[in-house]
Amino acid sequence: MRSNHTNPAWKCASILILALCGQSGAFAQSAPLSHTASPEVYKVLAENEQFRVVLATWQPGQRDADHSHPPTAVYNISGCKVRIHAANGRIIEADVPPGNVALQPAIASHSFENADTKECKILIVERK
Repeated sequence: MRSNHTNPAWKCASILILALCGQSGAFAQSAPLSHTASPEVYKVLAENEQFRVVLATWQPGQRDADHSHPPTAVYNISGCKVRIHAANGRIIEADVPPGNVALQPAIASHSFENADTKECKILIVERK
């Protein structure tokens, strides 16, 4: 994963998320895609044969359903404190800075929790 942000804690958390949740595209498909699993959080803004653009919005304390992602580019609109719940029961906590950009391979089953006191927004571009 590459990021344009220098926050070492977030980079470390991103690497751990990928390690705990798995990176295999085939394994990632064992859980439904995010916009299917939690349509109240993930809104599809646009899509074509190659890409899907999704706006994810979590209210304070909100946790989405277990889901997966194909390879993605992620832009953090707002900064927030997050908890990632891996399928194996492990939990990763991180502070996600606003403006952070990450390029990620496919991510297997996990859920995302907004552990902050304010709304958390992330723009996701998925490769189909």
